[in-house]
Amino acid sequence: MFKKSLPLARALFTTIALFHCLSFSTFAEPSKDKKLNVLVIMADDLGYHDLSFQGAKHIKTPHIDKLAKGGIFFTDGHTSASVCSPSRAGFITGRYQQRFGHEANCPRGKNGMALDEYTAGQAFQSQGYNTFMLGKWHLGNLSEQHPTHRGFDEFWGLREGSRGYFYNKKNDNPNSHHAIEHNEKHVHFEGFLTDRITDQAIGMIKSSNEKPFFMFLSYTAPHGPLEAKKEDLAKANGDPYVALVQNMDDNIGRLIAFLEETKLKENTIIWFLSDNGGTVKNASNYPLNGKKGILFEGGMRVPMILNHPKKSGLSTYTKTVSTLDILPSSLSMAGLSVNFPKPLDGKDLTPYLFEGKKEEPHSVLFWRKLEMKSIRKQNWKLIITEGLPPMLYDIDKDLSERNNKAKAHPEVVSQLSEELKEWEKGLITPLWGEDKVHYNERKYYYIKFRDAKKFIPLDDPSIKKKAKQEVQNAKKLSN
Repeated sequence: MFKKSLPLARALFTTIALFHCLSFSTFAEPSKDKKLNVLVIMADDLGYHDLSFQGAKHIKTPHIDKLAKGGIFFTDGHTSASVCSPSRAGFITGRYQQRFGHEANCPRGKNGMALDEYTAGQAFQSQGYNTFMLGKWHLGNLSEQHPTHRGFDEFWGLREGSRGYFYNKKNDNPNSHHAIEHNEKHVHFEGFLTDRITDQAIGMIKSSNEKPFFMFLSYTAPHGPLEAKKEDLAKANGDPYVALVQNMDDNIGRLIAFLEETKLKENTIIWFLSDNGGTVKNASNYPLNGKKGILFEGGMRVPMILNHPKKSGLSTYTKTVSTLDILPSSLSMAGLSVNFPKPLDGKDLTPYLFEGKKEEPHSVLFWRKLEMKSIRKQNWKLIITEGLPPMLYDIDKDLSERNNKAKAHPEVVSQLSEELKEWEKGLITPLWGEDKVHYNERKYYYIKFRDAKKFIPLDDPSIKKKAKQEVQNAKKLSN
């Protein structure tokens, strides 16, 4: 019933594999005298297809391409959620965020990541590392939820989920959690935010001196609002989304150049990923179906890259992995041992990437967000969401999730449903929810993408309008 991963779907990535195979000799052996630094670069709402090496023709990303070409690209890499805040909570703890009630997006007020969860910052701090957090936090707004109280020595960025790319006197006030701050002090910045975040990252690395560092560089790009510098728009044929992606790539190139000039790159593990899939109409998740917010592959399969100074025989890794794996893998690769207060769900990928281990790192992966949940086991993926029949896909044969096999394989639906229920026994009730309109939007998007015969724009304003109208009608009936 469940078969080993087949090469059929993975054939879609042959070009990528060939692209990478040219680069094995570009790895340098790290210095044995120094601890390895760890740099995690996270884009925000980046489309799966929207990098040059992924096939984008109108978007130029030479610096991210170089990271991929000189490293390992995970063709089946997933975040633990299809929206920003839960995805970050999973990555930064190495645990399914549903275990501590962090399912819904946009925690405001007192809501935020559980204070008894142990973060990547705390883990590296315990090993004598300098720890830096830049850009988008989105894991709680209260002082006790602040990055500097969650394992990071220094923070420059915003507590909330999004903001404009230019300073705005009206919105950038000291009382706003969208405003930029440095270690809880309000910041007035000049110019373009992505540029300034990179400036601060370089400055923090300089300040680390000889001490090893762990840095979580969390760009707000290319999340809306779609704003860009004039010169970037000119290079992007007037498309602000393209301009945001290309500007981010330029900044990553600037940071990597600094690491190379200072000889730090030969001792630095670099991860690149997005927090979830693309969402705006300018973005593309091709060849994946769906978008940010729902559990089709376009929601949580992301471009995920590891650039490691140690030579590896791999250029692509095609088995299923999760961003939950980044924390335990980074610690292991850096030769560090941490006693975590709670069990991790992420796996150490070191044996699979550098020691030739052939088994699957994950026999199964799970997702849940409020009314929707999913399970991936080998070739099968099941999606269950309120108000709709089950959706079952053979991912190896149908990466774009066009052919629902639920009616043809009820025994698979039954078995996977039972495994989901068993996993859910280890979770707690979500600590906060979302407005009803968001539930309705997700339902309509599931229908739209499920029934689509070809690739369609990710953003559909008519769906939001329809969802709001349904909520209004329900309120009228209840009155």
